[in-house]
Amino acid sequence: MSVDVDLTTLSSTMVYAEVFNMMMSPDDYIGKTIRITGIFTVYQDPETKQVYCGVIVQDATACCAQGFDIAMPENALYPQDYPPAESEVTVVGELQADRSMEEYGMIFLRLENVTFE
Repeated sequence: MSVDVDLTTLSSTMVYAEVFNMMMSPDDYIGKTIRITGIFTVYQDPETKQVYCGVIVQDATACCAQGFDIAMPENALYPQDYPPAESEVTVVGELQADRSMEEYGMIFLRLENVTFE
């Protein structure tokens, strides 16, 4: 998979700044393939059993964090097909936006068609 934006080569300050740019100007990045290293987060809803996951990056002082939802492959089973929670991962995926809450000023960015390196 060809990568359009490789955040793995940048310092933590620059990664945080670039992710901030993506959040502020998502249309400049939608459809691009992103490579990012960060902390893999996972949450399983106890009632629905739905699994939500993401990759989080922090700024240089670790006071602020941003990240993306990760759309795991449809056939992925939790937990065996997922990285360990809170582990450092490098993920490559296509950036897409969930605009279902845009009328309230919120756009959620997610990586789709992901692979872990």
